Amino acid sequence: MTPRRAYQGVLGRCGAAVLASVLSCSANQANGTGGAPGTGGMAAPGDAMGTGGVTATGGRTGSGGASDGGAPGASAYDRLVLGDGPVAYWSMARGTGSEPDLTGHGNDGAYQHGPTKTSALPNGDVASDFNGSDQYLTVPSAPAFSIVTTGELTWEAWIQPDVLQFPNASGDGYVDWMGKCQDYAPTCEWEARMYSQNTSQGRPDRLSAYVFNPGAKLGSAADWQPAMDLIQAATWYHVVGEYTVKSAPSDCQNTTMYPGAIDIWVNGVKWDHASHGQTGCMSQYQVVPAAGSSPLNIGTMAMDTWFAGAVGKVAIYDRLLPSDRIASHYRAMTGRDPAGTCADQCAF
Repeated sequence: MTPRRAYQGVLGRCGAAVLASVLSCSANQANGTGGAPGTGGMAAPGDAMGTGGVTATGGRTGSGGASDGGAPGASAYDRLVLGDGPVAYWSMARGTGSEPDLTGHGNDGAYQHGPTKTSALPNGDVASDFNGSDQYLTVPSAPAFSIVTTGELTWEAWIQPDVLQFPNASGDGYVDWMGKCQDYAPTCEWEARMYSQNTSQGRPDRLSAYVFNPGAKLGSAADWQPAMDLIQAATWYHVVGEYTVKSAPSDCQNTTMYPGAIDIWVNGVKWDHASHGQTGCMSQYQVVPAAGSSPLNIGTMAMDTWFAGAVGKVAIYDRLLPSDRIASHYRAMTGRDPAGTCADQCAF
């Protein structure tokens, strides 16, 4: 990849009382040279389609939006997610002004350069559709958004790319559609990435969860590499990334100095670490996560790549979300059970 910059140099889970109140109211681099295809290198990614995605277009107002301070208009999907105790949750329905944190923890976001378009999720709720050039949501930094606060972190979202060849991507074709690494060094932490369909490194449509040292540069990742033409534009995908410093697969090397692992799911289908060598190990690029002051941005990470498409139902957890809960969220949104397999490539 072509470097984008020079890389110069607790909140706990929602307590029972808070949750009850809310519900009642209701590359392997970050900008450096990535690894070879399949190595996990990151450069810092209505009706069922035959690919397993879900198409949904057009916006419907009033079906899943929420008001500040609570969730009186929360949908059944929102209530399900809130019941799993995220430390922050944004429906992403507003598209302009403030986007409330429906957990009640006060991590409200602010839209930049809105209003955005909207797109209907499979359940009819609406989500903000970013223009891929300057629109995004920014949320101030909080301890709950850092891996080291509890040693575990999960992010979850629904994304719908408007295109498969992103117009404002990195030199090797990826966009950061969410991340806590706005200025790279010295406060970089993690990001969610999607690659364009045609990339110089042969990573078509790859979806990745990355983690970095505070100084950015090389990052460790888990890569969900779809089979050719599996991912389609104007189709919704449920993406979940997880990080832990408490455990690692047995084949990860040097875990005494660099403990931890990364995982990723798409539409409830988990990637296969065993098919990707050291990819998915914190130790792959000697990452020791640290908390930083970077805001959490959605629609971009560092204002140098931009996601053209919709992002909805973004949740952050201070623990690893179990596979059965990931599946339940996918099922609640689509009415279908997750189905698919992963080896070096993934298919639905």
